[in-house]
Amino acid sequence: MSTYSLRDLRTRLGAIVREVAATGDEVVITDSGTEIAVLISMADYERLHEHADIADALRLRRMREVPFETMSMSEMVEELGVDLATVLAS
Repeated sequence: MSTYSLRDLRTRLGAIVREVAATGDEVVITDSGTEIAVLISMADYERLHEHADIADALRLRRMREVPFETMSMSEMVEELGVDLATVLAS
């Protein structure tokens, strides 16, 4: 993994992007010594999104496994710790 400052990035953007595309290595971008961004290859980007989509699908599956329960408005207000008089007054 390489690290470049914003100043380096401004002067060498084309070469740095081609390096990332060719090698698949990540490039960390810094600003005044602080890491602020990362350049990754398109293949890595697509893999990240695929993993995120799978994680979302698994999370939704787990949520659907729990039976849906209803509650009355008073139960909901109590569960949320909301003062109904304050809400109605506003």
